[in-house]
Amino acid sequence: MENEVHNRIEPRKKILALAIGMVLSTVSSGALAAEAESEDTAENDVEVIEVTGSRIKRTDFEGASPIVTISAADIALQGHANVFDALDALAQNTGIFVGEESSNNFNANAQAINLRGFGAGYTLTLVNGRRIPILPKPSGGVGGNIVNLAMIPTEAVQRIEILSGGASAIYGSDAVAGVVNVILKDNLDYNKVTMRYGDTKDGGGKSKKLTLSTGGKLDKLSYTAVFELDQRDPIYGDDRDWFDEPTDGPNVDRHGTSQVMSYWARWQPDSFMMMDLSGRCEPLGYEDVQPPGRSHFDPDPYYCGDNTYGTNTIRNERDKKSAFVNLEYETEDGRLFATLLGTQSEGDAGIYRYSFATDYDVRTDINDGSTWQGSRHAWRAFRNFEVPTSNQSFEELSLVGIFGIEGVIANDLDYSLTLTASQYNYEDSVIRFNDQKMLSLLFGEKGVDWDQPWEGSRWAVVNASQLNDNFEPAGIDFFGALTPDMFNDVTHKSVGDGDSYLYSLAFDLTGSVMQLPAGDLQFAFVSEYMKEGYEFDTDQKTVQGDIWGWSGITGEGDRDHYALGLELSIPLASKDSSIGALEGILAGRYDYYDDESDVGGAFTYQVGFTWKPIEDLMIRSSYSTSFRAPDMHYMYAGESSSFASPTDYLKCVQSEELTSGQTWSGCSDNYGTSGVRQNSQGDLSLEEETGDSLNVGFVANITDNWSITADYYEISLEKKIGNLGASTVLRYEAECIVGFNESGQAVDKDSPRCQEMLSRVSRGGPQGDTILSTITSPFNTGEREQKGMDISSKFNYGLGDFGAIFFNIDYTHIFETNERFLPEDEIEDIRDLQWNREFRTHTTATLGWYNDDISLTLFANRLGTSPVRWSDDENERYSAWTRYNFNMNYHVNDDLDISMSIVNLFDKKPHQHESEEWWPFADISKYNAVGLEYFVTASYRF
Repeated sequence: MENEVHNRIEPRKKILALAIGMVLSTVSSGALAAEAESEDTAENDVEVIEVTGSRIKRTDFEGASPIVTISAADIALQGHANVFDALDALAQNTGIFVGEESSNNFNANAQAINLRGFGAGYTLTLVNGRRIPILPKPSGGVGGNIVNLAMIPTEAVQRIEILSGGASAIYGSDAVAGVVNVILKDNLDYNKVTMRYGDTKDGGGKSKKLTLSTGGKLDKLSYTAVFELDQRDPIYGDDRDWFDEPTDGPNVDRHGTSQVMSYWARWQPDSFMMMDLSGRCEPLGYEDVQPPGRSHFDPDPYYCGDNTYGTNTIRNERDKKSAFVNLEYETEDGRLFATLLGTQSEGDAGIYRYSFATDYDVRTDINDGSTWQGSRHAWRAFRNFEVPTSNQSFEELSLVGIFGIEGVIANDLDYSLTLTASQYNYEDSVIRFNDQKMLSLLFGEKGVDWDQPWEGSRWAVVNASQLNDNFEPAGIDFFGALTPDMFNDVTHKSVGDGDSYLYSLAFDLTGSVMQLPAGDLQFAFVSEYMKEGYEFDTDQKTVQGDIWGWSGITGEGDRDHYALGLELSIPLASKDSSIGALEGILAGRYDYYDDESDVGGAFTYQVGFTWKPIEDLMIRSSYSTSFRAPDMHYMYAGESSSFASPTDYLKCVQSEELTSGQTWSGCSDNYGTSGVRQNSQGDLSLEEETGDSLNVGFVANITDNWSITADYYEISLEKKIGNLGASTVLRYEAECIVGFNESGQAVDKDSPRCQEMLSRVSRGGPQGDTILSTITSPFNTGEREQKGMDISSKFNYGLGDFGAIFFNIDYTHIFETNERFLPEDEIEDIRDLQWNREFRTHTTATLGWYNDDISLTLFANRLGTSPVRWSDDENERYSAWTRYNFNMNYHVNDDLDISMSIVNLFDKKPHQHESEEWWPFADISKYNAVGLEYFVTASYRF
C-alpha cells in the first residue's frame, strides 16, 4: 500500500524506493487510495497510525484538518541542509523570523518558523508528539519564547508533519497558527556512516558534517541511534561582493567609508561642529573623510573612515554535536520505549564594531560653571585587535527524554503512559566597556577630575588639566594607536545565562466505544500534567545600565499545567450509503494553569467532518477554537532593558507648533532619536489570547497518478499580546501634555492613562528635554485575522524502463490580513501595507526523475511580491523572488550512495532598491543573502 511505502521504506533498497518515498510522502491520493486498497486486505494487515492533529489512530493521512508531510527523503532531495531550511520553505510559512542573521543583545542565535505570519511563538513545535523546552532567552526586553529548530539534528528525523491551523482542542496552548511535529527515526536495521562537505561559491560558510547511524534488534529489544557532528564557518559581510564596499550602496552620497573616529565641538554655536582629525587617520589604516553638509569648527576638518562591513556576519558560525537514541522493548500486549535526544551547540556571531562616545564640558573648575572653556564630543569605533568587542559567543545544550509504556487494556483499548523530561541551557557573552571605568580611564578620578552633575545624563564636566591643548582626553590617546592591554581594567564580559525545563506526564486512551450503523465510534481521551519553568539572568551591571551601549534581560518563573481532553470520530454514513462515507469529528479540551497570573483555565473545542461522496473525492471542513497562555517571560520578566530609536513627538509638536487635527506623520523624519534605553518588565495580569480557526476544502484523485488538494482557511486571534514600545509611549506622552491627539480629539492629562504614560518617560540632560529612558510593557489589546487559500498538486508518472517522473507544487495565497495593535486603532487590512513584511503568496515546486540508480530533482521556492520597506512610494513592491535547488543522487551499489546538492542554483541575490541606503543594502531577513551553496554527501552502509 502506498502509505506503507511511506512508513516502511527499507534503508537498503535502491534509490527508486527513496524517490518513491519522497513522492508518496506528500501525495494526497495516498490517503484515499490506502482506504480503497484496504477493501481487499484483511483488517489485521492494515496499519493504523496516529497523525498530527488527532490522537485517534487511522489508516490514512488525510482528515478533517489539512496536514503537510516532509519526509527525510524530501529534505535530502529538495536540497535542504537542515530541519529549519525544510520548514522555512513551506508554502504556509509566509511570515518572517529575525534570527541568527541579526544576533545581538536581544536576538538569540536561533532558528524558528512563522506560519501565517502570526509570530514564531504561535506555532506549537513537538518532537514525537511531545512538547520540548523553549529557548530560555526571549526576543527583546519583554518578548516571546520560541523553540529553537537549530537544536534538532537532521539525520535523526524520519518525517515532519505540519498542521497549518488551530489545534488547541487537541494540543492545548500555542497551537494557534499550526503544529509542527518532528517524528524521529526508529527501527533502523543497518549501520551507516554519512559524510557531507559544503561550501559557498563566493566564500565563507564552509561546512562539514559526519553522521553515524545504527540500529538493530536483540530479541525483544530494538534500538536506533544517530550521532552527528556538524560544523559550519561564518559568512562575513566582506565575503559577498555586492555589499562588501560602501560603493555597493545605491546612494552616491554614502559611498564614502563609514565613520569610525570623530571629534566635535558642541553648541559652539551649532549642536555638532566638526573638528579636524586629518593626519590622525592614515597611521591607523583609516581614511581622511570630509562629508558635505557638516558645520565646521576647524577651518578644514576631517574625520576618520573605514570599511566596517567585514565585522558583521550574515550567517553565524555554529559547531554542533548531537546524539539520538531510541529504544523499544516488546511486551506481551505492547511496548516499553525510551527516546533520548541531546544537542550541544557553540556559535559565534560578528555583530558590529563596538564604539564609545562621550559628551563633556571643559572647565578649569568642575564645580564652577563660569569656568567653562568649551564642549566636546569624542567618538571612536574599535577593531578586534584593538579591543575584542565585535563578536558575540553562544553556548547551548538541549536535552530531551521521552519514556513510556504502550499496551492494550479491556481487550481492545490502546493506552499509553508517557513521561517527558527536558532541559535547555543557554549562555551568550560579549566584551563591553564599563561606562564609569572607561570615563575614568579617559579623564581621571570621578568627583575630582570629572563628574556628571545632571541626574540621569551621561554628559560630563571635565577639568581642563585632564585634557590636552585640543581638549582631547589625556588618560589615553583616544585617537591614537590602541592595544587590548590598555583596556584591561575597564572591559566587562557581559553574560546572559539562562535555562528552561519542561516535565510532563500524559495518559492517553484510544479505541472504539460502540458499533454504529455506519461503523465504529472511535474516541481518544488524554489527561496531562506539565510543569515548566525558565530563568534568564544578565549580569547586574549590564541590566543596571553600567555597561556602555549594551543592555540585558532578566526573568524567572514557572507554572503547573493540567489538561483533560476528549476526541470523537463519529461515522455518520458508510461508504456504501447513497451519499457515500461521512464522518464527524468532535473534540474538546480543558487546560488549567496554576501560576501567579490571571490566566486560570480555558476550554477549547473542535468540530469537523469528512465526506467522501465517491472513492476519489474527500470534502472536509473543520472549525476549532484556540488559545495561547502568555509566554512566561511576558509575565515574569524582571529588570530588563534594550535600546530603541523612537520619535520625540512632544518636541515635534511643540517645535513645529502643530495644532489639533494636524498630522504628526512627518515627526519621524526630523525628530528621531537613538540610543534611548527601554526599561521593561513583565505583567502578571495578562490574560490568555483566544481565537478560532476554520478550514473548508477537498482532496481529489484526478487520476491514479495525480491528486489535488485545496483548502480555504481563516485564523483569528483576539487579546493578542504586544509590546507597548518606546514610540507608542512617547506619542501618548505628547498627547497628554499638549491636550490633543493627531485626530483632533481632546486628551485629559489627568486621566489614569495619561498619568501612567507620563510616569513612563524620563527626560533630563543639560537642557532638561533629552529623552533618557522609557518604560515599556506587554499588553493584551491586539487582534489579528488572516484569510487565505492553500492549494497543492501532486503528480507522478512511470516511464517503464526509463524510470519515472514526478511534479509537486504547493501554493499559499493570503486574501487579507486584518489587524489592530492599540485599543483605539481601527481594524484594518494590513496585507499590502508598507510595513507588513509578510509575503502574500508563497509557492514551492519539485520536479524530479528517477530510475533504479539515479535521481535528479529540481526544487523551486518562490516568495511572492512584498513591500519595499523604505520606498517613498508606499505602494511600491518587490517582484516575486525565486530560488532553485538542484539535487542528484547516485546509488553506486547496495552499500554506497553519493549525492550532490546545489542550493540557490542560479545564485539569486536579494532584491536591492535605491532606498536601501545602509548595509547590507537589502532586507536579508526576508531574502537569503548566502548565494550559491553546494553540498557533496557520501553514505556507506556496513
